[in-house]
Amino acid sequence: MKAGINQAMRRFLAGAGLAISGLALAGCAQEPKHYGGETGDLHLEYALPQANGEAIPYRLFVPEIWQAGQSWPLVVVLHGYGGNADSPFSDAAGQLQALAQQHRFLVLSPNGYNGMADYGANLPLPRTLGRQGTPLETTPQEESALAQADVLTVLQKVSEEYGVDPERIFLMGNSMGMTGVLHFVDSMPGRWCAVTASAGPPWPDYPVEKMAQLAGVLFVHGARDDIADPADTQKLAERALAAGVNSRMELMPQGTHGDAWIQYLPETFDFFADQDCGSG
Repeated sequence: MKAGINQAMRRFLAGAGLAISGLALAGCAQEPKHYGGETGDLHLEYALPQANGEAIPYRLFVPEIWQAGQSWPLVVVLHGYGGNADSPFSDAAGQLQALAQQHRFLVLSPNGYNGMADYGANLPLPRTLGRQGTPLETTPQEESALAQADVLTVLQKVSEEYGVDPERIFLMGNSMGMTGVLHFVDSMPGRWCAVTASAGPPWPDYPVEKMAQLAGVLFVHGARDDIADPADTQKLAERALAAGVNSRMELMPQGTHGDAWIQYLPETFDFFADQDCGSG
């Protein structure tokens, strides 16, 4: 087992992440390598306390018109299996930056620790998503907990450094990223203003009533998705609607597993901008 899994990490695992409601993660007071105030398309890294200070990258876009003292909304983007902090930006080919500039949002893309864990959800991954011979340095549960810790630690870091509006934090994710979105809504529903989830795996027993605390939920799926079944997302959306959640699903006729969310990205940012979460 990897030596970097220390006692703080084991306490984090034993507590099942219950401290996340206040983002009170152990070691977050550690002096960061980068400080807020920079604008532009930033490729950064920080030391993850739960992994004995291992350097973890993250990507942050801050429109140049942002100024210190302003309280802007933040969109957190969770990538799919095998991706990294750069993947959503590369896949969207400049759209994330352009839409953030247009709507006056910050955009954060965490790495999710090593990019192959599901942000704390611990759902079985499809067999088609193998490790391709890459050995596990920790247990899958520890990897997943580290991915969760990464997202929450870097979210707190960026929120503090850039004075993010705490009532206008949005979350989105595709494929494994959708699993992460659903997990974070389940475990800390009051933390997010609204979310969008796309092309994820089936989760037939998901507690959709947790979504009722959100201002809005948007599901997106591609009709040409050959990895995740659009019918599963449709069932989840219908269950959410029946539970009184302000939600809807958009099926992209030409959308595939990897690009349906990109096709709908302008409307997704419109959706976020339209949400009233009590601030702004």
